[in-house]
Amino acid sequence: MARVNQSQFALLGLLSFGPMSGYDLKQLIGWSVGHFWREGYGQIYPTLQQLEKQRLVTKKTQRQKGKPDRNVYSLTLAGRERLQQWLSKPANPEIPRNELLLKLFFGQWVPAAMSRSQVEDHRQLWKQQLIEYAAVRKRLFEENEKDAGLPFWEITLSYGEHITKAQLAWSEEALKKLKDRE
Repeated sequence: MARVNQSQFALLGLLSFGPMSGYDLKQLIGWSVGHFWREGYGQIYPTLQQLEKQRLVTKKTQRQKGKPDRNVYSLTLAGRERLQQWLSKPANPEIPRNELLLKLFFGQWVPAAMSRSQVEDHRQLWKQQLIEYAAVRKRLFEENEKDAGLPFWEITLSYGEHITKAQLAWSEEALKKLKDRE
């Protein structure tokens, strides 16, 4: 079975909010879905070109003084239908790749302090993530209080917050086990 480019659905979904340039899409991804779905410019622009060829989006070029032209993409009716078809299908389960867990699995071959240091770094990253989620939550409610999408955005944010708290709890447990091993 051919692998489907899932980036197209992320971009179609984001364009359902309104017309945007590739730059606008990257900025929106950064503070919204970027916590669970990453897209870089190297994926955004080729995908937008594919979507345009498939007539799922249209492109308008805006001329700008002293700056490069700005291409703004809009969702077509066919694009909205494709997005709705995709939304109605069950999500494919994914097997995550986690370098930290792989290193810990083979941790018997290095001093426990090395593994502990890796887990401590992991814990610090998740502490920072919790702070970022608090900022996203504040922004969501300040800017979108009456938006019909807010409950859905809050659901995805809550998922991230729960995962983060679980990662922090796991980190504490792992650090204790590694300390006991020294």
